[in-house]
Amino acid sequence: MKNLKPYNNDCFAVHKSAVLKKDEGDLKKRLLKLDSEVEKEYKKFDAMFALNQIETLTPNSTLQASKDDLLTLYNYQSAVIRKVRENIRSQQIQTITSTCQNCTIDSINSLDHILPKSKYPEFVVNPKNLFPCCATCNSKKLNSVGKPGGQQFLNLYLDQLPNVQYLFVNITLDKNGDFDFTFHLNNVGGQVDKKVFALIQNHYTKLDLFSRMKFKSIEYLSEFQNKISSFKKLLPINQIQQSVSQSIASDQNAYGINHWRCILEMELIYNPLFISKI
Repeated sequence: MKNLKPYNNDCFAVHKSAVLKKDEGDLKKRLLKLDSEVEKEYKKFDAMFALNQIETLTPNSTLQASKDDLLTLYNYQSAVIRKVRENIRSQQIQTITSTCQNCTIDSINSLDHILPKSKYPEFVVNPKNLFPCCATCNSKKLNSVGKPGGQQFLNLYLDQLPNVQYLFVNITLDKNGDFDFTFHLNNVGGQVDKKVFALIQNHYTKLDLFSRMKFKSIEYLSEFQNKISSFKKLLPINQIQQSVSQSIASDQNAYGINHWRCILEMELIYNPLFISKI
């Protein structure tokens, strides 16, 4: 996972643009009448965003009454939202522009409403409330909306990821002699603040990341085996391990220190079961 840089232009201007693109008629007239109230909410959002406290915002009851009208402003394929997506995309490093950072597993094909649009329709096209993600993460987050307990997931615009390893994987053989992978979190030495680590745990659990990473690891295993096997006739195992470790360190800088593939590769290359297999 890597933190993303948020939209860097005027967010309320996006709302205005979405409204102005509506066909002339009663819907557009109703939306235009909401402008001053929506603008007030955007200013509140910006203030709380700067403090990383957007979850404390109270839904606007007046705008809730116009929920159906406001929700018509959002369309993932609309020109307005495409510009938002491109703005966010252009600010990120190339290695993470196409992969969902909520999971680091699947490709981006949707936008998650950090504050759910069902409760906060006023922010339906607010770019700082839209996070690029995959459909799987979006669906799993949607299923958790409204559950008690405060912030449910990492906000990777605002919640700075700890620069230490907290994701680990155990490698064993199943009854058929095939590799089995069990991912887990561990706050080694209490290096991560307890509240932050609890949020990370919640994020991984509610998005079902451990089982999703396991499935992806099984897919990736043969690719990694082939990669290592291409070196084994040329170099002794200790030199292969050293070379692979250096490559992993470079990938961690690009993809994040706790990227599942980096964690998997580092564990595999020093695992006696894997070494004996290759």
